Amino acid sequence: MTFTVRSLLDLPLAQTVSLTPGIGEDRTITWAHVCELSEPWKWLGRGALVMTTGIGVPQTTDEQCAYLDGMHRAGIAAVAIDGVLIETSFSAPALAYAARLGFPVLQTAHEVPFVTLAMAVADSAQQDRAARVQQAEQMYAALGEHPDAAPIEALLADLEPLLGGPLTLMPRGSLGIASAPGAIQRVSQNVIAMAVHAPGDPELRFESPLPINRGLLQHVVGIVSSALSIKSANYRSEWLHGALLLADLCNDSVTSGPAEHLVSAHRVEPPYLLAVLRNDSTRDSIDRVHATFTARRIPALATTQDGQVLILAGSSDALDRALDALADAETRVGVSAAFSGLDELQSALRQARSALIRNHQSGRVMRFEEHESSSLFLPNNTEQLRHIARQVLGPLQTYDEQRGTSLTQTLRVFLEENRSWVRASERLFVHRQTLIARVSRIEKIIVRDLSSMEDTAECWLAVQAAIGCGDLEPNDVVSRADDPEDEPASDV
Repeated sequence: MTFTVRSLLDLPLAQTVSLTPGIGEDRTITWAHVCELSEPWKWLGRGALVMTTGIGVPQTTDEQCAYLDGMHRAGIAAVAIDGVLIETSFSAPALAYAARLGFPVLQTAHEVPFVTLAMAVADSAQQDRAARVQQAEQMYAALGEHPDAAPIEALLADLEPLLGGPLTLMPRGSLGIASAPGAIQRVSQNVIAMAVHAPGDPELRFESPLPINRGLLQHVVGIVSSALSIKSANYRSEWLHGALLLADLCNDSVTSGPAEHLVSAHRVEPPYLLAVLRNDSTRDSIDRVHATFTARRIPALATTQDGQVLILAGSSDALDRALDALADAETRVGVSAAFSGLDELQSALRQARSALIRNHQSGRVMRFEEHESSSLFLPNNTEQLRHIARQVLGPLQTYDEQRGTSLTQTLRVFLEENRSWVRASERLFVHRQTLIARVSRIEKIIVRDLSSMEDTAECWLAVQAAIGCGDLEPNDVVSRADDPEDEPASDV
């Protein structure tokens, strides 16, 4: 137990009273020393109890005020003066000034030797150190008994009785403290915040109305950091297996039945969301995803594909907040609509990428449902969009699937370039004559005339519907691979 000014006043053998009642009684006394010098703060440090017969106490009120102010500024706990062998007593204005400072002035009975006070402080300090050692041992024992697979909240619950208040692990930035690992700050009268050196740099919130030893809090930070680091190592193994699984799912290497069982083993449950992140540094992005999701304890699968980070997780408010945290000045995020079966994963991937392409602002999360349709005449329902698209594009998509062509994408680019032969051929990396031949073939397959405004508008809506429902890749860059049915381009 910490030895305070109140502890000294309550000690019968000390026979000490306060000349400033109620002032500074919660100040911690770490040691006691006799000092008759006029400037004791030059020789004694923070937490000291200055014991004096008054030899060094100045005569005038102004000088006494300066004497008291100097000790207060130095962090000296209190001054105790002999009640009989007093050379100089403090004036009433000086005591009033000490009260305003919050600095306690004590008076000890003459028959009590100063050594008694010193021994009382020393004994208390020894007991306090022993108690802290015992507490620290119990804390580390709790860490040793804490299973690696158990939630961190179980460890915090074991530590709380030892500290005398609740501990809460919170995401980085929640408490507004310095980000330096190990930083300990008081954020309110009863609340202390601690920065934890662990993946995601989380923060610990500790609440107690009682004074708490900073050294014990440092032990708590170290213990929680160790536990989270161990869990992080275990999480990395899970993330690796999850990355391989999600990559297989995106490549259609695993059928939906077994896939749902494997995904469930990673605690990811429907309804699902698929998110796509774009950043100049894919490596940094995947590391941030791991750290953010680990710190928030959100089950997810994450992998990289084509310079993007893909995340599969269960739809939740916690997921939304995690994605918002990942979006920064260099990162854009696109998110699919919620889906219930992994057989819809490919469609969800196209939706997320479509949202990402339309997300032109870094630091923002664009959700598929937030898309404003290119036309007010298009519905938001995915199945309705698919129906509209297939009415016009169905024959063309079937043609592409059977022959390995990419005429649907050619039509998209041609329409996006306002039917400009030059710009569309440049984007497609084909000769103008080749493009003319492709468009002619497209018109025959879909039975539409792209020189007609009516037919063109119908095709445009169909293309936007296909993109909207995820049936058409919204990629801005089209492969330069030749269409297998292209005729050699003529220079004429």
